[in-house]
Amino acid sequence: MTKTLAVLVAVLAMLATACAGGAGGGAAGSAAPAGTQAAASSTKRPCCTKVTAAYSNVSADDWLVWYAFEKGIFKDNGLDVDLQSINGGAQTSAALLANQVQIAQFGGAEALSANAGGADLVVVANLAPVYPYKLYAAKGITSIAGLKGKRVGVSNAGGSSDIATRAALKAAGLDPDKDVQIVAVGSHANRTAALLAGSIDAGVDDPPEDLELVKAGLTAIVDLAGQKLPAANTGVIMQRTYLSGNKDTVQAYVDSVTIARAKMKTDKAGATAVLGKYFKITDQTALDGAYDFFINEVTTAYLFPEAGQFKDAVSILGAGNPNIAKVDIAKMLDRTFMQSAQDRKLGG
Repeated sequence: MTKTLAVLVAVLAMLATACAGGAGGGAAGSAAPAGTQAAASSTKRPCCTKVTAAYSNVSADDWLVWYAFEKGIFKDNGLDVDLQSINGGAQTSAALLANQVQIAQFGGAEALSANAGGADLVVVANLAPVYPYKLYAAKGITSIAGLKGKRVGVSNAGGSSDIATRAALKAAGLDPDKDVQIVAVGSHANRTAALLAGSIDAGVDDPPEDLELVKAGLTAIVDLAGQKLPAANTGVIMQRTYLSGNKDTVQAYVDSVTIARAKMKTDKAGATAVLGKYFKITDQTALDGAYDFFINEVTTAYLFPEAGQFKDAVSILGAGNPNIAKVDIAKMLDRTFMQSAQDRKLGG
């Protein structure tokens, strides 16, 4: 068995219960004609270097990448991106390790687990540096303290929703392993359905996916994004071997995402249209709410990966995997690409 295959097999085994669930694949479609450059200081690159990229869930965490794709920003920066949807962080990580994709957006927890299993993945940007969730509860539960003794749903053990839920409970003084019953339901969609059906009493959700909960009269008892709890929720991730040989391409990708966020700040109509396309929804109130949530609470102009964003993942995953503690988080992160984008003021 080759070293690469051995690592992949080990990582797949470790990730089996560490996948953040979500909705099914989205429609990437064809990129729109290239628009004007978002920042005068960006560097025009000759078109086009081909890149195969993937995102792990239809989640607004990936909104910046979708916008960069749909508005031609990747092509403005010399990239011909084949943007693919892969359902789940574990599967996306596996595709990256198998060289089926070169750049991927998925949870930092999954990247951490992969590196604990022998991979060498690098995070160059964090698209959701705080938990991009709201904690919804069944009618009659008005505070997080009211969840004591209740069933709280997550997608999968060790995934992004699990880590976010546990962090929120701990921040409120509850022990996730003693004070509530954590129930893994398999996916984001299943979590929403279980909450609507009453088979769980609470679970995290995010706009615009929380539309059905809002329509059913459920309310959020905690806004995790508003608490600004550091999180490694959705990174721009690649293998170190790819990064080392393709630094110009990686820089162009990071530039594109940074420019996308800057353009979205002044293009609410265009940004919500892109989100509606990928979620296949037309409810403008829900789309506007998602815009306000992600632009004002979740994202920042320069999405640096930080070691502190992995604190909860290390603590929670490390309880069941001693190899987690052996991962040097600082070596997993490369801030130089985002720093270059900031130096050139691409984020405004």
